[in-house]
Amino acid sequence: MEEQLRILNELSRILHFSTEIAYNSAHLVYKFNPDEQWYSFSAWYEKNHQNYSPNNFDKISNEAQELCKELHNEMQAHTGGDWRKFVLTLNEKGEAKTQFIYDIQSCMDEFKDD
Repeated sequence: MEEQLRILNELSRILHFSTEIAYNSAHLVYKFNPDEQWYSFSAWYEKNHQNYSPNNFDKISNEAQELCKELHNEMQAHTGGDWRKFVLTLNEKGEAKTQFIYDIQSCMDEFKDD
């Protein structure tokens, strides 16, 4: 549990310090499907109903994806949790909220109508 908390804190730190914007909320989403051999990563900030990208997206993307993979492996090893989508949201104070989705993910999810 200590290692999971360390990884979550590091992801929160990366997200929080990858912009100069005083955001209303910050978002990080990592999802993957090992059977189809793909993954997806996104991060953005919201301020006054507008979205902004992080500074140096490639750097944050590479570092955060490795941490997300570590988090998945750590959680699966210790709790058996095999989530396929992870959402990290920070509020304007930098307080974190996490969500783990265990449903199988499709690379077409973003293009489906609700």
